[in-house]
Amino acid sequence: MLFLWPLVGLCDEDYDRCVIDFGENGSLLVDIIEQRAEEGLVEAQYCLAVIYHEGKNVTRDRAKAAVWYLRAGQKGHLEAQYWLCILYREGIGVEANALESLYWCKRAAKKNHANALYALGQWYYGGYGRNKFTDYLNAYIWFSRAVMAGDEAGEDMIRLLERQMTDLQILEAKKVLERSLP
Repeated sequence: MLFLWPLVGLCDEDYDRCVIDFGENGSLLVDIIEQRAEEGLVEAQYCLAVIYHEGKNVTRDRAKAAVWYLRAGQKGHLEAQYWLCILYREGIGVEANALESLYWCKRAAKKNHANALYALGQWYYGGYGRNKFTDYLNAYIWFSRAVMAGDEAGEDMIRLLERQMTDLQILEAKKVLERSLP
């Protein structure tokens, strides 16, 4: 099963927040964001990534978006880390790199980022990267953690997995999940 993420419109809420933080009279001031991003302000770096990702007020440039996501992600910005997971996984603005994608997914997931947790479930369900085989146990665990973090789509994946797994596999996944919860 192949999973694709729509790449337009997902950053709209973030774009709106950027307009509030770095705009004037409802208009985005790209020059100000660029200046603040170059100065190292992580929110400005993330906003610049969003602007280039969406192509709003600038020419869409996913490679520039990836550069700014990387700068913000390296400073711990969770949404930037999640987007790096997606960009590296799908090869958008960067060369596809399964290990980089998995690294960024796990980094955001450690901080309980719901979309990153769901993305990790997809990793294990889809068998991406070096491991081309489905790992039902880990997929179940990550989708369950995504649901606990507020991602409702994980519930559908859990139901799908429960139709594909044996009762013993489901029991094992639930035991592992219980042991790994705080």
